Amino acid sequence: MVNAQEYIERNFPKNVKEISAISSQLEGHLDLSEYPNLTIVDLGCNSRLTSLQLSNSSGIKYISIFDTGIYNFSFLAYTPNIHSICLPRAGDKIGEPTGNVYFSKALRDSCQENYKLQTSLRQSNRQIQTQLDQEIKKNCDNTQRIKELEQQLAIVQQENQEKNQINELSNIALPNSPDHFTKLKQEIIRLKVQELAPKVRNESTKVVKLIEEAKNKAGNFSSIVDLILETQKQIVQNSVTSQRDIFFGKMEAYRTILESVLSKEELQTLLNKQTEFLELEKHLKSLQL
Repeated sequence: MVNAQEYIERNFPKNVKEISAISSQLEGHLDLSEYPNLTIVDLGCNSRLTSLQLSNSSGIKYISIFDTGIYNFSFLAYTPNIHSICLPRAGDKIGEPTGNVYFSKALRDSCQENYKLQTSLRQSNRQIQTQLDQEIKKNCDNTQRIKELEQQLAIVQQENQEKNQINELSNIALPNSPDHFTKLKQEIIRLKVQELAPKVRNESTKVVKLIEEAKNKAGNFSSIVDLILETQKQIVQNSVTSQRDIFFGKMEAYRTILESVLSKEELQTLLNKQTEFLELEKHLKSLQL
């Protein structure tokens, strides 16, 4: 027996139009896809030849697979201009009843085999697509996690940079000190207190002056000036929502009364100035604790 593929490639150039290998003891699979010029293929009387593959074979008009082991005729899909076919069984010819039945059965078997193959391929494709989707989702999750970690890393790096800068300032301001940060903090607080104390005194003087002017203009309603300022002070110092709502209600009542003797601008200037003073005073006290 001779390997069919090796025999054909050894004895027939790729550009031939006819291959005749009758009774050549061929066996196995034969692929003639690289023979585009074929018009006649005669492989009869090679009982061990089991399968045939064709492509780019539109010129083939005659094929003989008489007395071979070929029972899959899917290669005929590549021979649209075929005129005559000799089937594997002796005595069968296309056009005769026995030949037609045999050929129909062989084609049906080939179609069923192809259908099974296509079904298997579709299932494999679905499995591969599912795996691919899972991998894509996993990659997306990983990408999101990487972004989160990068953001966290950036925050840590920023914090470390700020700490390093503080240490550098501490070393500059207080060299040879074993507790740089604590002493630097104390020094900064001391300097800040020195800066704020005069401002608080100045703002206090301005607020007192504005209060006196407002009381003088308010006349009989001067006591309302004290009440609205005290209420505003409670709003600034109190963070409880329910109580703040009560204070805001009082503020509106006092504001309505005072707007009969003070302009809206004068009253708002007084309130704003006291708020600034209270915030400044609060800041100073927090540093002095």
